[in-house]
Amino acid sequence: MESEDYRISFFKPTTQQAKKNRNLIIKLFIAWAVAIFGFQVLLKIIEKPVPEEALITFSSAWENIESGEATQSDYKAAARSMIQVMGKITIKPGDYAALRDGTGWILSEVYPEDELPDLQQDVQYFNQLKEQITSLRDEDYLETKELIISKAAPALGIGEGTLLAQLLAIGLDDNLQIFSEENREKIPGIMSLYLTHNRSVLTDTIFLGFPFHYFYSAVFLLMFFIGLCWIYCHKTDKLHAKLNFLEKVD
Repeated sequence: MESEDYRISFFKPTTQQAKKNRNLIIKLFIAWAVAIFGFQVLLKIIEKPVPEEALITFSSAWENIESGEATQSDYKAAARSMIQVMGKITIKPGDYAALRDGTGWILSEVYPEDELPDLQQDVQYFNQLKEQITSLRDEDYLETKELIISKAAPALGIGEGTLLAQLLAIGLDDNLQIFSEENREKIPGIMSLYLTHNRSVLTDTIFLGFPFHYFYSAVFLLMFFIGLCWIYCHKTDKLHAKLNFLEKVD
């Protein structure tokens, strides 16, 4: 009894049409892989670590603080940069705690000494409220936060209506004057970690209103994929016509 084998292997095609179809798919797959992964490799090759302006400002101010030659402006500049990092959603809890200690300590250094106990008391009360409230619209919570902002923000050269002022009030620790040596040593590394970014001409160039690497990944690759699909259909139609390959229509 005669039997026919209808099994089809992509890697071992048995007909000319199947071989050419396999080769076309492999070529298009290679083009797709190069477009995606090749671009990522290129980004890695040409990227360079570039510090944010806040890191440059912090590094200069912190150097003066550590040497004991800091001015009021140095303390305020360092604190503003640290608060900016505290607002990053990716910050680790340990890093946040270190920056919190450092910011509170700097505030205690620039704040009028005779008014510091009152501010400390307000901060302690505010931190207690944070643990107790069930809504961020709690009147007592909001009033205490605004009170702290009105006292602390001007001392660091921060506008009371800014996001930095909000982050400052939320980030102050119960004891402003405590700053452990461990946290003090960690802070420069923390600042460098969160304020240094790998950049290149591909990330800095603006194309059609977007950074080029974003446009390439979000728009161009989508269009490229659609183009590959069209090429496959077009080439397949030409191949079928060339080989007189006709589909059976019922």
